[in-house]
Amino acid sequence: MYRRELLGPGSVDKVGYMSSVFDDAEIFRYVIIALIVHVNELERVGVVSGDVAGKIRGALRDIWRGGYDPGRLSGYEDVHEYVEAELIRRLGSIGGWVGIGRSRNDHVATAIRLRLRRALLDLVLLVLRLREALLGKAIEAYDRVVIGSTHRQPAQVTTLGHYMLYLDELSRDFLDGLMRVFNLVNRSPLGSGPLAGTMVGIDRSREAAELGFDGVVSNTIYATGSRYFAIETASALVNYLVEVGRFINNLEMWLMPQLGYITADPSHLATSSIMPHKRNPATLEVFRARIGEAIGHLMAMYSILRPVESGYQLDLQELTRHLWAIIRIAVEGLSILTDFINGVRVNEDGVSESLSKYVVTAAEYAEVRSMRDGVPFRDVYNEVARELRKGVRVGLGVNEALAKPVQGSSNPQFIINEARARINEVRELVARINSIVSRLDEVENKLLTG
Repeated sequence: MYRRELLGPGSVDKVGYMSSVFDDAEIFRYVIIALIVHVNELERVGVVSGDVAGKIRGALRDIWRGGYDPGRLSGYEDVHEYVEAELIRRLGSIGGWVGIGRSRNDHVATAIRLRLRRALLDLVLLVLRLREALLGKAIEAYDRVVIGSTHRQPAQVTTLGHYMLYLDELSRDFLDGLMRVFNLVNRSPLGSGPLAGTMVGIDRSREAAELGFDGVVSNTIYATGSRYFAIETASALVNYLVEVGRFINNLEMWLMPQLGYITADPSHLATSSIMPHKRNPATLEVFRARIGEAIGHLMAMYSILRPVESGYQLDLQELTRHLWAIIRIAVEGLSILTDFINGVRVNEDGVSESLSKYVVTAAEYAEVRSMRDGVPFRDVYNEVARELRKGVRVGLGVNEALAKPVQGSSNPQFIINEARARINEVRELVARINSIVSRLDEVENKLLTG
C-alpha cells in the first residue's frame, strides 16, 4: 500500500523478505491501542470529526476482535500497513486519516514499549514467585548442611538455606534493576513522527497519559530511532540469567551420585535410552543451554544496532525479535527453576559421606585457635596444614563451624531470621506490582472496548 505510487507494487518475494508480519504478532494488540489513542488525539485537535473518529475506532476494535493471522498477510510489509489497509478496505478513504500526524517509526516504538512494559511486569512477578520459593526453602533448610565449594573443591560447611539466600539476594538486586528498566521503558514515543515530529499539533503528554505511560521520550529522534531501552532490558535479563546459570552448575554438581547432596523431583529428570540407571537433570541442562542462546541473542542485538545511524532503519525491526526471544527464554526457564527449587531436598546421607572424607572445617578451627591462644593466625594455619599433610583430621565440629558471628554467614539463626524478613518484603512488592498491572489492564481494556 505504501510503496505502490512511488515504486510500484513490488514483488511478493522481496516484500516478504523485508516483512515483519510474523514478528509483529507480539505487538498487534498494542498497535491497535496506539492507533486508537492517535485517532482520539486527531479528534481532540480537530483534524478529524467525531463521526469519522468514531467509525475508525470501531473498525480498529473490530480488527482487534478478529485476531491476527500472519500466515494470511503475504504482501504486507508489517502489521501497520496491514491495519491501515484493512481500515481503508472497511471504511473507504476515511480510513486513511490514520496516516496523518504519525509514522510507523513512532508507532512501532510505542507498541514495543507497551508490549515490553507488560513483559517486564510479568517478569517481576515471576522473579518474585522464584523468591518466594527460595525463601520458603531457606526457612525449610536453614540448618540442612551441604558442603560449599570454591575452585570446585570442598571448601566450607554451610547450609542449603544459605545458598537459597544467595540466589534470593541476586534476584533482589535484579529486581531493583528491572524496576529501573521498567521506568525507562514506560515513557511514550507517540506523536514523534518519523524523526523530527509532524505538522499536526498533537499533545504528546496527553497521549502518554491516555496510554498509562509515566511521561514522554522528549527528543523525537531519540524517541523513534533509539533502541537503548531494548538493549538495556535485554542486557539486564542476560546478566541475571548468566548468574542463575552459575547456580544451576551447583545444583547439577550436588545431584551427581558421587556427591549426592540433594535430591530433585523426578519430573525434572530424564533417563538414558540404553542405561536404565541414569537420572539426568534434564530441565536444568536445557535451561542452561538456553541461557547460552540468550547471550547469542544479546550479541546479535549489539551487532545489529552498532552500525546504524541515529534514526530509524529496518535493522531495528530485525533487532526486536531477539528481544522477544530473550524474554521467552527467561520466562520459561525461571518458571522451571522455581518448580525445581520447590522440590529440592537435602540428602543427609550424601552430605555425611562427604564430611567423613573431606576436612572442611579446618579454616574455622585455625581461626578459633588463633584467637583463643593469642597465636598469629599464619602460625596456626601452617601448623594445621602440616597436620593435614600427615593425614590427621583437624577441624571444628560442623555445628560450631556453621555458627559464625558474621552477618550474612552460614549461621542458621541468621539465615532463618533473614529469610522471614525478606518474605514480608516480597509480599509488599507483589502487592505493588499487582496494583500497577491492574491499572494498565484498566487503561488498555478501556481503549479496546470503548
